[in-house]
Amino acid sequence: MLSPALPPSGRSTPAAVPPLDPAFEAAMERLGPFERAPRIVAAVSGGRDSMALALMAKAWTDARRGDLLAITVDHRLRPESADEAAGTGARLARFGIPHRIVTRAGPLAAGNRQAAAREARYRLLAGACRNAGALHLLLGHHLEDQGETAAMRAERGSGETGLAAMAPVSELADMRLLRPLLDRRRRELEGYLDQLGVEWVDDPTNMDPSSARGRLRASMTVAQLRRMGREAAGRASFRRDREQRTADLLVRTVRLHDCGIAQVDIAAMLASPVGEAALGRLLAALGGRVHPPRTGRLARLAARLGDTASAATLGGCALVPARSGWWCGREAGRIGEVLHLAPGGKGLWDGRFEIVNPGPSPVAVGRRSRAAPAEERSWPAALDHALPALLPGDGQRLEVRKSAYGLDETAYPYATFRPRSALAGPGFALVSSGAQLN
Repeated sequence: MLSPALPPSGRSTPAAVPPLDPAFEAAMERLGPFERAPRIVAAVSGGRDSMALALMAKAWTDARRGDLLAITVDHRLRPESADEAAGTGARLARFGIPHRIVTRAGPLAAGNRQAAAREARYRLLAGACRNAGALHLLLGHHLEDQGETAAMRAERGSGETGLAAMAPVSELADMRLLRPLLDRRRRELEGYLDQLGVEWVDDPTNMDPSSARGRLRASMTVAQLRRMGREAAGRASFRRDREQRTADLLVRTVRLHDCGIAQVDIAAMLASPVGEAALGRLLAALGGRVHPPRTGRLARLAARLGDTASAATLGGCALVPARSGWWCGREAGRIGEVLHLAPGGKGLWDGRFEIVNPGPSPVAVGRRSRAAPAEERSWPAALDHALPALLPGDGQRLEVRKSAYGLDETAYPYATFRPRSALAGPGFALVSSGAQLN
């Protein structure tokens, strides 16, 4: 069980009980199924949307004898962020909601700071879910947020699937992202908090005119955002059908090896109406990313692959032709990460491999400096360089396992391919009493 956080004074006080919200219950029913006693993590920034989400989720999990943990990610981008995160925890403690603060360290990647912060936030939240043993991460996006996302994608020229905006359920490699408030208006959530006498924090960066979303919020009315949000919801069935056809195509045209390198029937893939979407899913999974490249870039890559048999790159991946056909894998030259693990440690390397170090000594993991001999692999040498290896030295290869479950323990570090986004559908491993269930 997740232990409740104490109020700031350190004295245990009776927790208030948030009321069950019927609309929230109905939304969660549509997002299921869940375990008999669900373990849920809620991302709580301290704003009105996420505070309402946490309180509704508390009532829902209590009714099912489950556990809820609220996580606040402190990006340390503003001097007051640490105090705001602590204040969020104090307000949640009034309702007996356990709260943890995870802090992002180091500078953000160059370029789009908001995108870099979002990527860091999801990475930290995914780690919090793993540590809590939770498969479900709740996000507080609501109707106006949905409209903003649809409007931004319309500006970028997204197709029908992109204009469906955010999905109520997103399946990642080891967790489910759930958005139960997508059809709720911001004003409804404010009213819910007002009834409970709960305060919230408005983040000024949400209206920053230097960001695309901030400019959009300044230029569109609430009514316009709601209309676009409802139109996005109407495209949901189209997206579900397209995603199913994309998954079916990937099953037919991709042979994925345990090490995260794939043999691809490019001609058959691109002959399909959903071929570019399948190519994008492939690049996201093998590149260790959450989202595929943008539609325009995928279209240009598809045209190039149809016209020539020369190697190409996109989204941190390389597509390489060989006698045995086309192969796709991580672009080795784009990997600079070195993962340091203490004895008994575990971590995600390059967004693709879960590395386990069961031995008695610390290890460092980077990319291979030398490819395996040709007789030990069927893919091109360039892709072999993108696989994990122990450092320093000549890049001693790590054993890549098909699964981290149901195998004999070893004293040597090993790797399991577990990318941030599944290639075709959810990638959960169900485990009971130490045995793998299929």
